[in-house]
Amino acid sequence: MNGCLRISILETGKLPTQLEEKFGSYPRMFSNLFKEIGIKHVLKIFDLTNEKLPKNLDNTDLWLITGSAYGVYEKIEWISKLKKLIYQIYLKKSPILGICFGHQIIAEVLGGKVTKSEKGWGVGVHEYRRILNPKWSNDIGDFFSGYTSHQDQIVVKPKNAFTIFGSNFCPYSILCYDDIENPSVITIQSHPEFKRDCLKMIINRRLGKTIPIDVGIKGIKSLNYVTNNRIVFSTLLKALKVI
Repeated sequence: MNGCLRISILETGKLPTQLEEKFGSYPRMFSNLFKEIGIKHVLKIFDLTNEKLPKNLDNTDLWLITGSAYGVYEKIEWISKLKKLIYQIYLKKSPILGICFGHQIIAEVLGGKVTKSEKGWGVGVHEYRRILNPKWSNDIGDFFSGYTSHQDQIVVKPKNAFTIFGSNFCPYSILCYDDIENPSVITIQSHPEFKRDCLKMIINRRLGKTIPIDVGIKGIKSLNYVTNNRIVFSTLLKALKVI
């Protein structure tokens, strides 16, 4: 790639202060991930929770929507504004990559439905199997493992979405939209930007509070498994034709 990838990050949540001091904010973690896979980049960061919305939708190669502790169904003004913004970007066919909350809110905007899952919390390392086989998915293979931390899930996918990867627990793990081989929107439920120790701290903070102890302990034990975060993330970027 010539020059730098111009990335606009729509920051939809904050980690607890202790975690941000140790591992960085969501934008910092994504910046580190871009560096790890050798992508030169410049960031523009928009803190949606503080009503910092972009005024210009041009001069951006990639829109990236982060994770969040909020639910996409909550009646909060910035979430409503973000939904309108996503639809504007979608109509422009600008590349969009949604992560966790970003994965869910894009589905809601484009006709799907997200709820707090009856299956409860998904935490730790989860494995997902390939459902459909666009050529770009070959770089990932038939399975991948990723860092997971979510209670909400897409329960109805949009009609224009293709399910590329899923599992029994999370049927819609990676979705792409409109054109399966040349999508301008791809979303993923897991967190390729997380590090093992970061997710371990997140689980421990919630253990026995919001996350049941047995679920949390199983999730922590699963962190010994290898993930495919770099390969998956770079593959999604290639599918969006931004690298």
